[in-house]
Amino acid sequence: MRKYSALFMFFFISFYSFSTTTGQKEVSLNYLKSNLEFLADDLLEGREATTRGEKLASLFIAKELQKYGIKPFGDNGTYFQNFDMQVKGLKDGSTIKLNDENGKPQLEFGKHFIISKRGVPSVEFANIEANIVFAGYGAIAEDISYNDYKNIDANGKYVLIYDDLPTDEESPFDPVTHRRLGYWSTKRTIAQEQGAIGVFIIASQATESNWDYYIDWALSPTFGLPKEPAENKTPPKLIPSIGINKTGLQTLMANEEVEYSELIEAYGNSILPTSFELKKKVSVAFELYSDTRPARNVVGILEGSDDKLKSEYVSIGAHYDHEGKRGDKIWNGADDNGSGTVAILELARKLSLDNNNNRSILFLFHTAEEKGLIGAKYYTNNIDYIDDIVVNINIDMVGRGSTDSIHCIGSDKLSTDLYNIVEEANNDNDYFTLDYRFNAPDDPNRFYWRSDHVHFANKNIPIVFFYDYMKVDYHKPTDTVDKINFEKIYKITELVKDISLEISNRDERLKVDKVALSN
Repeated sequence: MRKYSALFMFFFISFYSFSTTTGQKEVSLNYLKSNLEFLADDLLEGREATTRGEKLASLFIAKELQKYGIKPFGDNGTYFQNFDMQVKGLKDGSTIKLNDENGKPQLEFGKHFIISKRGVPSVEFANIEANIVFAGYGAIAEDISYNDYKNIDANGKYVLIYDDLPTDEESPFDPVTHRRLGYWSTKRTIAQEQGAIGVFIIASQATESNWDYYIDWALSPTFGLPKEPAENKTPPKLIPSIGINKTGLQTLMANEEVEYSELIEAYGNSILPTSFELKKKVSVAFELYSDTRPARNVVGILEGSDDKLKSEYVSIGAHYDHEGKRGDKIWNGADDNGSGTVAILELARKLSLDNNNNRSILFLFHTAEEKGLIGAKYYTNNIDYIDDIVVNINIDMVGRGSTDSIHCIGSDKLSTDLYNIVEEANNDNDYFTLDYRFNAPDDPNRFYWRSDHVHFANKNIPIVFFYDYMKVDYHKPTDTVDKINFEKIYKITELVKDISLEISNRDERLKVDKVALSN
């Protein structure tokens, strides 16, 4: 009898354990689904920073944290870290007038061109009629003795240049060392240093294929933190950076000595048409607006149980904002980054139930990541406990793709300890194949610098970033809940829970034994 009783008890305990674990997982999945269905609902209008949708999302997140027993750790005993953002933008209706012997045709905004919003141009450069001069790729690289402006007088003129850099075998440019020379912002800076009053950039094929997106992007406002004027300095006045598509370029090059087809055929090559100046003059008409709008991060804390270690913090972060809406289209951002947001809410719930952390754990929900990582920047620059944060675990898009793999970025950049902890936590339970493809310093996607964790890394705080590389619906209205892999989000919560508890309960802080990467 004793033998059978023991056997019965073994199976009973095993079944109970299995049932309990299975039940806990189902509870987690239900929380993940219900929370995401709310956050990615049309009601929240895409959760764009500073909008009604952002406020609704922040209130929902705070209410959930309160329900899970997570204490507020924001301003004045609330869950919110409030701040203002300066919002600037281009008014619709911009035009480019072409003055030539055949009259004054116009290029239309959207149909023919866009004006880049990366650094809003100064209105003092609007409505100036001037010549246009072709300047190749608009690049200057002293280390390889390359200068597209060597024999060009760009002073007081617009310059016409190619996007990107040449990609043929004769290209003198190194794709890593010289990558910034292909950026629109760098091309504008160089042109302005040469005295130009504006730059026309011939759109790449990639830009052309996403032209509708770039129209919306150009018309959407730019966001930034209000800047205190530096002593005895005035902010720089930027010239307009104008992307022109093939339709616009054809109109621009009509009746010129160099034909449109010559410019198109030479695109991407090192051997370029000889510099030339157009016969026609142009003027760019545009108007701007500017205002200040409130925004907020959401911050909660699960206090540590060790009297000595509780004043140090393990931070787990995600951005909760997305792209908002344009007309009747809503960018709900179910994966980006509704998935990371609900993952952290579920981590807060589960870690609070465990109540087994010696160091305190912070649950950070940043706003305005989509506007340039602004919420994380404000947070890291405006808390008095930044030196007591021992790690930042960033979860940004984890709900798409295979259940069994996830991209892991940055764990080895500052701390060997963190890399080892991530590897061991993952391997002990066989959660994922950790894909380090995007972790290389020279990875052209530069994901290490494109999410909130980078502001923690800049403070010498070890970071790890989990990411799914969802491409097909990235920044599109089609990023919806019905496409989410909740099993994958659940596994991320389990992995991050193990990592955060291991770091929370170590006797020593993570050792920072590496130098931070420079951007």
